[in-house]
Amino acid sequence: MSYLQEGGCFCRNVRYKIKGEPVLQLFCFCSDCRMITGSDAWPGFMVRSSDFLCSLGIPKIYKKVSSEGRTVKQHFCKNCGSNLWGETEFGLISVGAGTLDNPDIFNPSNKVFTSGVPHWARVPENLESL
Repeated sequence: MSYLQEGGCFCRNVRYKIKGEPVLQLFCFCSDCRMITGSDAWPGFMVRSSDFLCSLGIPKIYKKVSSEGRTVKQHFCKNCGSNLWGETEFGLISVGAGTLDNPDIFNPSNKVFTSGVPHWARVPENLESL
């Protein structure tokens, strides 16, 4: 099945395209994701790197070793500051679901790193923990 999604930043200077089905859809509650979103979780629409293309603009990349010891490259728009996607060591791209042109396709089935979340975090009980 041909699957194509598009998305981008607030100012539309950076755009991306996704072909292929998502590998995983989840909420990540790790401290790094809480910091980069300014919220309780990152809504990750996970796709294979080979299925992802930055189609317009050049994002700013911030590289960091996560609290789990993994290197993550976070991609932002250098004009408006939108946090767009993270590039993992596992060959996956974690697209911020809110940056999809059609965010209604985000259908999370999992949650990760839920221990130690702030008391105000909205952790969906109906999602499976990984």
